[in-house]
Amino acid sequence: MDDRDLDILRWMYPDGVFSFWGADPRITPTEISSHVGLDRTAVWDRLRRWKREGFWNGFEVTLNLTTLGMEEVRVEIQVADSAEGSALLGELEHVDGALWARVCFGDTITQRNVEVVVVVLVDDDPAHLERRLRGLRQLAPTGVIGGPFRDDAPPCTRDLTPLDWRIIAVIVAHPNASPSRVARLLGVTRKTLVRHHSALIDNHAVFYIPKVDWTRLGCVALGFFCDDSEAVDWVKRAVKARFPHAIPWTLRPRSEGLNAGWDNSTCFVEIVPAHSPHEVQTIVRDLSMIAGVSKVRPEYWGPERRFSRWVSERIAEHLTTPAAAAPGSIPRSGGRKSGGHATPPRRRNSS
Repeated sequence: MDDRDLDILRWMYPDGVFSFWGADPRITPTEISSHVGLDRTAVWDRLRRWKREGFWNGFEVTLNLTTLGMEEVRVEIQVADSAEGSALLGELEHVDGALWARVCFGDTITQRNVEVVVVVLVDDDPAHLERRLRGLRQLAPTGVIGGPFRDDAPPCTRDLTPLDWRIIAVIVAHPNASPSRVARLLGVTRKTLVRHHSALIDNHAVFYIPKVDWTRLGCVALGFFCDDSEAVDWVKRAVKARFPHAIPWTLRPRSEGLNAGWDNSTCFVEIVPAHSPHEVQTIVRDLSMIAGVSKVRPEYWGPERRFSRWVSERIAEHLTTPAAAAPGSIPRSGGRKSGGHATPPRRRNSS
């Protein structure tokens, strides 16, 4: 991945600022090309290469839990290695209220560089959360669990209509379907679909999360925690000296990232070359020795799994009223799932 690739990926997000809460699926290659100094064809060629190489695999759509009056929390489970972490991902499939999990290297439990599985859980009720945490402790290979840590999503600012819930049900099941296909599945006009869909995105009711696999491009995104703001420039220069082709990753202002204690004045993300878990561990160990660094942690590395059962059940509850569930408007199980696009669908004027 070179600077142009990263610029393209960055401009899939509003205003070209990376957010952990997802990209904007309405941004077109033409819009991206106007920001990155490439023509539309060149942008398309790179997007197709991403897909061909297995780096870009379309989107997943997640529901903002604030639409349900709920929150989510993050828990970290220590594991012996990536293989043990991958096995744990399969077991988490059956944990009620598990939303997604990722294998990482380095934790916030002991501040040591060890393998961990980061798990995000629904926090809908104190008793329910405690039950989920007890279940995780039974699954934890070492018995060491950190958290729960709070991950605050932007609040949904829209009162969802019955049609909104029907749209959400379809785009969660078919995240990469074109607007025309979604409109046909719902039995509404494309113009109506685009108007409601844009409102859902703009008001943070849903998040479009790019499915990317950094290992396919031989690189890893590293989060750097520095001792203080004065150390940041020195650490950035030291990283650049070690990795001349390191690429800075811009975070949204006030974003807390994925780690407890994230502060944009003392923390930053760089993408550096890495081709194996062992190499990642070596890089993290070496960069942790730079003066002014308190911790280095991969933000993206290792397998990731998303679990849709709990959220799908909540969405289904909003489709049970006659107004929300018009006959034939929601695709049933067994329907053909749309393949992922190499790029997001076109943004339309919602007026």
